[in-house]
Amino acid sequence: MKHLIPVLTTLLCVSFYSQASTTVAGKTILARGAVLATDAESAQQRTLKRRDTVYGVDKITTGEKSKAQFSMSDGGLIALKENSELNIANYEFNTMTQQGSASIELIKGGLRSISGVIKKNGGAYSVKTPVGSIGIRGTHFELQLIDGDMYVAVWDGAIDLTLEDQSVVSLGSNEPFSFAQVTSLGRVIKTTQAPAVFTQTIATISDDTSAEQPTEQQSIVQNNTSEKTTDADISITDVYAQQQFQAVNDATLIDQIAQRQGVFNYQATSFDVSSSLGEVSDFSMSMSVDFDNGTVPDGEISFNDAGGNWYAAYSGLIDLTKLDLAVTFASHNNNKATGQIDAVFLNDIDTITGDFSLSEINNPAVNAGGDFRLEP
Repeated sequence: MKHLIPVLTTLLCVSFYSQASTTVAGKTILARGAVLATDAESAQQRTLKRRDTVYGVDKITTGEKSKAQFSMSDGGLIALKENSELNIANYEFNTMTQQGSASIELIKGGLRSISGVIKKNGGAYSVKTPVGSIGIRGTHFELQLIDGDMYVAVWDGAIDLTLEDQSVVSLGSNEPFSFAQVTSLGRVIKTTQAPAVFTQTIATISDDTSAEQPTEQQSIVQNNTSEKTTDADISITDVYAQQQFQAVNDATLIDQIAQRQGVFNYQATSFDVSSSLGEVSDFSMSMSVDFDNGTVPDGEISFNDAGGNWYAAYSGLIDLTKLDLAVTFASHNNNKATGQIDAVFLNDIDTITGDFSLSEINNPAVNAGGDFRLEP
């Protein structure tokens, strides 16, 4: 019996750690470029693809020009930007009791988070960063780390950021400011407008809360955009590319998106679609946009060509004024397919424009795609 005690203890420990390492934290709903997960216990590394599971001991990294989105076990959403590193220290949710707790750590790069049932039901949900720990009082926020500074945007709800000196910075609903920059030295600069870093450009934020002046990089892009608009032939795709930059810098449009409430259903009002198999007919496209939670719960594309019916289902997140979408299922007749879709709010929140591409998995030469415009 004496020899059995350490053996049983060892078995119990192995069982505990095995169970901990297999605690499902969420599912991958989008993985573009180099997206890796490393098991913190075994140091085993794996490449993440759409629908892959992420666990409560995973460290997730994205490479250059890469990004990822995850649907968490409690219904929350986490989007990682390029060159980011996120440690899932703990993510436990009981579907029966609808209770749980979560703790994640942003080590570098940037993320966007929409909290789920854990926070809604009063569970502990914290985000650790190099400058301090964030307690969540709301649902929708964004972080970006650059050269030791952290930029913060609260799009819905509120957060409390506890800095290393134990001082607390509160941002969001019922607070004077929703945006801030925390420098590497601990200085906090609050602003009434979103830091330009969230538009994919880096800008210096002054203590003055007036509108920011465009950086040299922004001016160059704007000048190039102006030159493009003089081209005689401007397709929906051209407009999409131009407006993606212009709209992000349009605070009025961002405010409209933030203030709109409810779920809106968009339908295709114009399109330009082609197929490698010839003429396309019976095109239809729909998109459901949940402005309360900043998500695209579902969308569908359907049309016919000589080979049969093309079908694609997709979902995603609202990313400022563009829509970060992932094709979750696609087919052509009886053949499995894959694809990509991009979209942006154009000038106002009642118009969405973008493009898509689809191809058969086993025969990529069979493909289709085009541009679209959606309205409620």
